[in-house]
Parts: sequence; C-alpha cells; structure tokens
Amino acid sequence: MPDWTRRQLLAALGTAGVGVGGYWWFETDHCIDRREPRWTLDGRRWSPAATDEYSVYVSEQHGSTGEGLVSRVASLKQFDGEPKWVFTVTGGGAGVPLVADESVYFGTGTDLVYSLDKRTGHVEWRYDAGGRETYGGGAWGQPAKAGDRLIAGVSHSGDSNADPRDDSFVHRVVALDAESGEEVWTSGVDAKVWSGPVAVGDTVVAATENGSVSAFAIEDGTERWRTEVGEKIWESIFGDDGDRAIHVASEDGRVAAIDPGSGEKRWTASLSGERKDEKERKVRATERDDETFFVGTDSGDVVAFSRSGGPEDWRFDAGGARSEAAIAAISSDGSLAYVLDQRGYVSVLDAASGERRDEFRVAEKSWEDKCGWNAVYDRATGLLAGENSLTVTGPWVGQVPRHREE
Repeated sequence: MPDWTRRQLLAALGTAGVGVGGYWWFETDHCIDRREPRWTLDGRRWSPAATDEYSVYVSEQHGSTGEGLVSRVASLKQFDGEPKWVFTVTGGGAGVPLVADESVYFGTGTDLVYSLDKRTGHVEWRYDAGGRETYGGGAWGQPAKAGDRLIAGVSHSGDSNADPRDDSFVHRVVALDAESGEEVWTSGVDAKVWSGPVAVGDTVVAATENGSVSAFAIEDGTERWRTEVGEKIWESIFGDDGDRAIHVASEDGRVAAIDPGSGEKRWTASLSGERKDEKERKVRATERDDETFFVGTDSGDVVAFSRSGGPEDWRFDAGGARSEAAIAAISSDGSLAYVLDQRGYVSVLDAASGERRDEFRVAEKSWEDKCGWNAVYDRATGLLAGENSLTVTGPWVGQVPRHREE
C-alpha cells in the first residue's frame, strides 16, 4: 500500500474515486518575486517547525504511515540549516516537536512518544502506547508541557490491519512524567487528537477529529467538561495560563471561544456563506496573537476575529482574481500576519486591518513558465515568524529573510 497522510487516507475512504488530475497555476504575464531561502533541507512533508534561539526542530513525513517508511526528526542550526543531530523514526513519520527546557518531545505515527536531549538528540525515554496498526493511529499533535507532566494525544489499535473508520481504535489523552516517561494518568476521548493538547492553568484541553473539545484536570485526568464545536478539528487550538478563552475552529467553518473553566462558549462565528463556486469553506490554518484569532480556509481566505468576540474584524483573499489556493499556515507577531498558501506564496498583512503590505514567493519555479507549486496539492505545511527570518516547511524546510532587502 502506498504512503498516505491521515487526511488523504480519510478522504480516500470517504469518497468515491476522484481523479487526481489538477492543474498547474501560473500567471500569464510574469511571476512575482521569489525571496530566496538562506538555506533549505530537502525531504518529504516536513512538520510545522519549533524553534529556539539557536535551532530549528522539525519532523519528516508528518501525517504519513506505512511499512518501510524511514523518517527523520532533526535539529538544524538557525544560521545555515546544518544538522546538529538527526533522529530516525521507522514505520511512519513523526508529529510536531515541542521544545521545553532541555528536551525535545514528539509523538510518532507508530504510537510512540519520545523525549530527546535537546543538545545531543540522545533518547531520554520512550513511551509505547502498545498499538500494532499499520495505518490510522499515531501521536501526531504537538505535546503540551505542564510542570513536571508531558501531555499528548495518542490513538492506537491492537489490530495490525485496523480500518481507521471503525471502532477498533483507542483514543486517549495521556499524562507522562516528563523526566521518566512513565504514565501518570490516561483519559479517553471520542476521536484522534490531531492538533495537540494545550495546558491552561491546572487544566489540559484537547480537540478531536469528531469536532469536540474536552478539558481534563492536569493532576489526575478527571474530565471537567466536553463541548461540541463542529466537524473535525484538524488545526491548532490556542490557550495559555490565565487566558480568557480557548480559541478553536472546526474544519466545517465553525469558530468558537470557549471558557476554560466551564466549557461554555463565550462567542461563536461561522465561515459558511455564499461565494462564487458555492462550495463550503473549510478551515485549513489557525493562528492567534494578543488581540486576534486568525482562520485560513481552503478557498484562500483569511478571516480575523477579535479575541474578545463580536463579528469578524476583516477578511483577506490571498489569491484574488488570479487563483484560489488553500491557506497552509499563518504566523503573527501582533503587528504583521504572514500567510502562506499552497502556491508557495507569502502575503504580509497588517494584523489589525488585514491590509496587504507585501507579497512574495518562496516556492521555486516548477518549469520555465510556472510560478510556484501546484495549488491542488497540499505541499506547504508550516510558517513560523522569527525575529529576522521566516521558517517555511513543506516539501523542504528552510528559512527566508523576513524583511525585504532594500
């Protein structure tokens, strides 16, 4: 069986055979400027990156499982992208890394959770959920660290040929001792935790592919509340200590701010509505800064909501009249919001107004007359704004200058 990402596998199982086909997007006149990367590392579907002052941490084959797959988790130097260390994962890819204190934590498609020494990449401990399935399980979301606990979402089955649609999978949120990897508590959830849990005070909150959001006591795993939002929560949810709300968007365009203490919805919004092709908008990216919750869609829209509630603040169409390309990732520093779409284009927006300040290309030309990646395919996976650089992930991981050179 070929290698599949989680989304590709579920789509193939849920729809009749749809031809791959597609098209190559290009501008008839000219390509917009490419901002040349300072460095790149090739590979296959790198995860969104985590960074610290000196390094970039990424996982290869994010979302892919399959017999014979060999993938990398790497620590790369910020300056030139040279590997400081590389850790090998077999049987599938790895999830989004978390860098905390002196360790790097991540899960894998084979239902394992690792802690590596941040400096050397040596294994500090490994947690095995006990799964035996070839496809459909895994611990893909970025873990959360709360005090001496590491918290991760893990799905697994004892059946090596388990069907991802059936009930043979066990879906859990697990709390592990951050020093030893020993299981402290485990609590069940209704589906896979794809986007990773977040810690808010003495509570950990996790969203699932069924569209629910659940909160558990960090101390013992007791479920405190469960709230339904929409269909399939794939993208990151946001919350932090002393926060006013948990911000979340489901794939079917339902947006909510949830009270972290009670689970009640502070405010809600919907992205559904009329558009030129009459298709439903699907959420493909989320981001949050101090003032705004950003939601990106498969139609190339970015919609901004005030964290305090109310109607949307602004809406931006990344493709305009030229193309419709899904939003892959958004990163905001509170002043500027950087938006990466599936053509490999970055739009630089005023975070408060949505006004475009700049636009450039990070994708290479595919042929002489092409101006970026084929927007039909989900190549781009992540964008992270640093002080002077943007870390881009997808078919390669690399850094480009954040500011245009005069």
